Amino acid sequence: MDGGQWSAASRTGYNLRDTISRVTVQVYPKSWTAVYMPLDNVGMWNVRSENWARQYLGQQFYLRVYSPANSWRDEAPIPNNVLLCGKAVGRQP
Repeated sequence: MDGGQWSAASRTGYNLRDTISRVTVQVYPKSWTAVYMPLDNVGMWNVRSENWARQYLGQQFYLRVYSPANSWRDEAPIPNNVLLCGKAVGRQP
């Protein structure tokens, strides 16, 4: 966490030795926070803001951890009406 703009040089200051384990992190105004997410199980992960106004405006994303075993018990398919962004635009869900 730091104030101001994030840059690639900011990576050198990441605390990788005694990190805290949390499900919630705070990002203060005009600041940034780096988040490490161990994606240790397959399925859809939702990363979002708890501020409802921001969540309503779509400031959240879903990340899929892929598994070649199609398990309907553990994971439902991505809906056909999903809104895609970035490199996912134009790909089939």
